[in-house]
Amino acid sequence: MFKLDKRLESDTILVKELKSFQVRLMNAKEFFWIVLIPNKPNLIELSDLNIIERNYLMNFAIDLGNFIKSSEKYDKVNIGMLGNVVSQLHLHVVLRNKQDAAWPGPVWGWGATTQLDQETKQTRSKLIIKYTEQP
Repeated sequence: MFKLDKRLESDTILVKELKSFQVRLMNAKEFFWIVLIPNKPNLIELSDLNIIERNYLMNFAIDLGNFIKSSEKYDKVNIGMLGNVVSQLHLHVVLRNKQDAAWPGPVWGWGATTQLDQETKQTRSKLIIKYTEQP
């Protein structure tokens, strides 16, 4: 049975539950930061997914990032996986602007972030949902 890692649960907000993974927002106002978490138990490595699941997850991340980048005029889409602190398989999609607080460095370890306010959370969630509901 799938169980979300406690740190992922506390650091993120569920936006949408899809058939094979959750789409969540990192609770950080400074960055438009999405976390995709496959909903199968005991996944650690990307290779733990079968090739169809892996391709779907990666293509979803790329296409979602490009959709938001073009909709909101971001400069760059960063897609990454570390898993050194939280071993449960999850994929980060971070939209970046040259003016963001951490540019050009990574968002990981940047410093203290501010929690999402209601307006920012709604705006970002609506964009994600709009992408997921496209034909």
